[in-house]
Amino acid sequence: MKARTLSLFAIVITGLVVAFPNAALACGSCYGAADSPQTNGMNFAILSMIGVTGGVLTAMTSFFLYLRKRAKAYAASVNGQESTIENGGLQ
Repeated sequence: MKARTLSLFAIVITGLVVAFPNAALACGSCYGAADSPQTNGMNFAILSMIGVTGGVLTAMTSFFLYLRKRAKAYAASVNGQESTIENGGLQ
């Protein structure tokens, strides 16, 4: 049933692209209207999305590095070793 629905969806999308070819064309940014407001807005939106994505990825990376540091400190405390900041642990 799922494969049938997926193929029906593909057929409908293909039919719409064939029926309305102008709607499937690229925007002004891709065609080179570099000074239009639409292009400037799209460029700002792209940069904003890249910034948000980069911020989220940076936050996740720093969180996992923090967890790694805490895990090393815990492992060192369980093994009876002194954990210091110099060797990657907490005080």
